[in-house]
Amino acid sequence: MPMSESAPRRRHGFSLVELLVALVIAAVLLLVALPGYQFMVLKSTRAAARATLLDVVSRQEQYFVNHKRYAVDLGGLGLPEPYHVDSRGEAVEPGAASYHISLELTDGNYSGAVATPVNRQVSDSQCLAFSLSHSGIRAVSGAQASNPGACW
Repeated sequence: MPMSESAPRRRHGFSLVELLVALVIAAVLLLVALPGYQFMVLKSTRAAARATLLDVVSRQEQYFVNHKRYAVDLGGLGLPEPYHVDSRGEAVEPGAASYHISLELTDGNYSGAVATPVNRQVSDSQCLAFSLSHSGIRAVSGAQASNPGACW
């Protein structure tokens, strides 16, 4: 069957306009989803820091039960010194860390533990450093300092 000149030709592939529309839609979806994703990453990293602080305080209490005094360094608790953790709460090198974990000492005596943000986690202006005192008082620095429950 011969093709007449008035018969429509079959097109293969996408036109430039269709491709541009698809790219614009993908870009808009990315711009909408990216801030939410970044916020969830910050929140999960905060959770890892809180869990690490609870672990340090628990180790301190066990140390106290065994030695009738608190440890004044993380080495006594079986943790590395300095102690840096990543977004999963695992010990890492300082360059890959999200938080630096340390003990708070008042007059040379243990008074609590602190998780201080480092590297990219410093951009979390809402909940910067987490602290947990030996008496269980939870605190946070940053924009939520007056409402630590929002971060804890």
